[in-house]
Amino acid sequence: MNERKKLKACLDLINSCNILVLATQGGDGVHTSLMAYAASDDGSEIYMVSSRNSRKWQNITRNRQVSLLIDNREDKLDNKRHEIKALTVKGSFVPLDTPAERSAVLDRIAEAVPAIASEFSGDDSAIIRIKTESLLLLDGPRDSYYCEV
Repeated sequence: MNERKKLKACLDLINSCNILVLATQGGDGVHTSLMAYAASDDGSEIYMVSSRNSRKWQNITRNRQVSLLIDNREDKLDNKRHEIKALTVKGSFVPLDTPAERSAVLDRIAEAVPAIASEFSGDDSAIIRIKTESLLLLDGPRDSYYCEV
């Protein structure tokens, strides 16, 4: 598979899902969280919302490196395990610079996962923007594709 097709397969998975696992690193070790998300059209950024009082937010503001896991296992665990795709995203937290950026990202999140956007619209909420650095797609039990972004 050529690089363009590999990247397209990764982006298709990013754009077809809206739940991921976020892994952050803190003083007490790795912390994982199940998160709703939205992504930029080109998959170069992934957006989530969190409370500023959460462990994930504390971790991510101290150590910007994260790992994300996006998969399509839903409805495939019984008899289609060989069709499961899992994407590991390596990335870095990049704070939003302006209120206009925050508004645009909240609009994107509201479109992708409306219930989450309304839950995290207060002053205590923070947007997590992850800049994608690399992608590792496992397509079934044997095929894997790596892409640097």
